[in-house]
Formats: sequence, C-alpha cells, structure tokens
Amino acid sequence: MNIGVILNRVFRVNNNPLFEYISQQQYNIDKCYLIIPQELFEEDGTELKERYYYGTLDKFLKELYKHDIEPFLIDYSQLGDFSKDKGLSEIAVAGDIMSYHQEAYDIRHLKKAFEKYDVSVTTLRANHYFKPSLTMNKQGEPYKVFTSFYKAHRAKLRQHAAYDYKLNDIAKIAIKSQQTLDKEFAQEGLSESQATKNWNEYLDNDIQNYDTNREYLPEVLTSQLSIVLAYGLIDINQIITQLLESYEEDESNIEKFIRELMFREFYYVLMTQYPNTAHEAFNEKYRQIKWFNDNENFQRWCEEQTGFPLVDAAMAELNNTGFMHNRMRMVVSQFLTKDLFIDWTWGEDYFRKKLIDFDSASNVHGWQWSASTGTDAVPYFRMFNPIRQSERFDKDALYIKKFIPLFDDISAKLIHDPLKNKTQLEEEGIKLGTDYPKPIVNHKNAREHVMETFKSI
Repeated sequence: MNIGVILNRVFRVNNNPLFEYISQQQYNIDKCYLIIPQELFEEDGTELKERYYYGTLDKFLKELYKHDIEPFLIDYSQLGDFSKDKGLSEIAVAGDIMSYHQEAYDIRHLKKAFEKYDVSVTTLRANHYFKPSLTMNKQGEPYKVFTSFYKAHRAKLRQHAAYDYKLNDIAKIAIKSQQTLDKEFAQEGLSESQATKNWNEYLDNDIQNYDTNREYLPEVLTSQLSIVLAYGLIDINQIITQLLESYEEDESNIEKFIRELMFREFYYVLMTQYPNTAHEAFNEKYRQIKWFNDNENFQRWCEEQTGFPLVDAAMAELNNTGFMHNRMRMVVSQFLTKDLFIDWTWGEDYFRKKLIDFDSASNVHGWQWSASTGTDAVPYFRMFNPIRQSERFDKDALYIKKFIPLFDDISAKLIHDPLKNKTQLEEEGIKLGTDYPKPIVNHKNAREHVMETFKSI
C-alpha cells in the first residue's frame, strides 16, 4: 500500500509516534510519503509567528536531511490532490494537535477532506497525554471543574519507555521529495536539540524555584514548555516521565508543575468535546451578553495605548516578542473583557495571530476563564484591578520599564497609577495625553457595569 504521514507540528525525530507507526507497518508499505503541509500566515500582524514557525520547520527539515529523509512540502489545500496523485490509501496524522494557526488545519476538518478522496485516516496521540474518551466522569461526560479532573486523573500519570524505531529503516521506504524550504527564516525558531537541552537544564536547575519564579515578570524564569509543546519538539510522555523520575527531589514544585500540565490536558479534553466553545461562551446563559465592542478601545488595547502601564507593557511584550507572561495574559484579558467590556473572542483571535506558543484549547478556555463565560471560570465579581496588579506583581516597575522605555528614569511609585501621579509625572517630563495616554477607562465604573450586567443574567 501507499501511505502518507503528516508531520506538521510534530517537529521531532525522537519519540515520534508517527515514525514508530511507519516502522511497525514497514513490511506492508510499498511507498511512504512523509508530508508537511505548510501553514499560511496571511493576516496582518502574524509576521513574528510566521518567522518562528518556519524557522522551527527549517531546523526540523535539516535534521531529517541528515537521516536521508526528505518530506514533501505542500499547502493544506493541496492534500487531497496530492493523495490522489500518489495513490494513497491511508493517511497517518497526529489527531491531538490544537496549536495550528488556522482551525481549518485540525483533525476534524482533515477527516472530512480526506473522505472525499476515499483515503482512510489513522489518528495517533502525539502532543497530548490523555485520550479524551478515557477521561469522562461516571455519567460519561467531561469533567467541567479542573480540581475534579485533576483528582480523578493525576494517579494515571505513568513513566513511559521511548518509542521503538530506526530512522534509517524509515528512510529506505520514504520517497524523497527533492524539495527544500523556500522561506528564509533559518535564524528564527527553535530546534528539537535546543528545546531538549533547555528543558533538561530547567529540570535539573530551576524547577525547584518554580512556585516563586513563575510570578516574576522582568525576566522569563519559566520553562517555556508551551512553545516546545506547540511545535511538538518534545513528547509530553517524555516530559511526564522525567518529572516523575525527579519527583522525590522536590515534590512540592514538581507537583505544582504537573498541575499546570494537567490544566493543558483539561482544556484539551473540553475542546474536543465542545468545539463550539472556540466561538461562543461555554456557559450558555452568557451567550447573549451585549458587549460594548468599541473598535477604538480595542485598537488602543492592541497598540499598547490603554494608559495603564502594566497592560501596555504586556501588550508590548506580545507585539514585540510573540510571547507573554502567563500572569499578564490573565491581566490583559480581564482588562479587555471586564474593564473595556469587549467580547472575549476579539482578544482570543488577536492572541491567535500573535502568540508563537498558540494553543487553541488553552487560549480559548483561558480567555473564557477571564471573561467568566467558561467552565470553571473566575467568578464575575473577582475582577482584576490593573493598578493593584501592577503594584503587586511589578512592584519596582522593572517589567514595565523593560517594555516601555519612556518610564526608564521614573520612580516606580509614580508609574503604577499615572493619573493619580499626573503632576509628579509632568515634573519628570511626562505629560499624560501627550507623552503617554490618559487611562481610557475608569476601573471603578467598569466594575459597577460588570456587576450589574452579570447579576441581571
């Protein structure tokens, strides 16, 4: 038989279940076509994400070339015709990836597309730990509260052996494309070897400070595994195995780290069972909320012009690096949905375009958590005050100064609440409304509106 294997977002040569599957079937395969359907980044503002994706893809291809493996590089729109032209009877693909730039690339859409060409689709676990159908509660439904999900499934985490295959065996049956990548982003992205090195160093040296470092804003002191997992550079099974092997060295911090990985699984399961929540509130009664949806305020949020330094610094981090600290993701999403009362889907889509570690399930349900429209969401009456968040998590304004150089020589105590310190800032040479925006919303008034609106539903 002729088989096609889709490798997009499983950019690793080690512990790759797609390679193991080919190895197991090698004696039944006449021709094997390894395929990387390339993602398109056509919207404005996606340039950083595009460069990171193609830089990471470039590194993966070069590693494959070392093993005499040359995948076919095509567009997603060409998959059907490619399958027909090559006489493919089966396509093997990772069925659990939520990090594609476009929803149209995911397994639900791919299956429908291949049905038209009479090509059977084999799905394999590659980027998540749990199979959703095996995580249901006693009523056969998904857990809708994370704590319950965590308690029910934490004990199911196990150490796993590495996948068994040899790349030179795969090279013997894989047809060579004689193609090379036509994108020039070789200096961008992340390689599997560097990702593995970074992770091992973090596990050996930094995870013991996880609980304290994860809230530190001025520097990235977290593992950044979200990026690694978004491109499939390390298998989640390998990560869980290493954490369990190291568990006794620091149970407290490692357990907190595992809990965060379980959050990723929780949101993944929910997304597979309720795909409609990508575009509408999980909580049905909140689907009729009349958001303000002020385009001008939305643009000010996007362009770091809200007049709240912590919010603007976080948006500057996103716009300039393609990444944002997790604490700040909560702060800016609450600011957009609560203070500005703009539909969470607007912010979620902006993050999709910008985040190099974008994961649809985590992004959607993270936004719905902030908007209080999702499962296990923050209660609507728990509304972040951006000024208090700034004083608490960036006391010395180091994060703000890192991304808003205007404040470099200004005392931190004047920065958190510019309006309150308007006169002192002018004495320091910063005039609100000219050098830095005045706050675009009154937090107290916004809070009152949120309380009234949610209470009335």
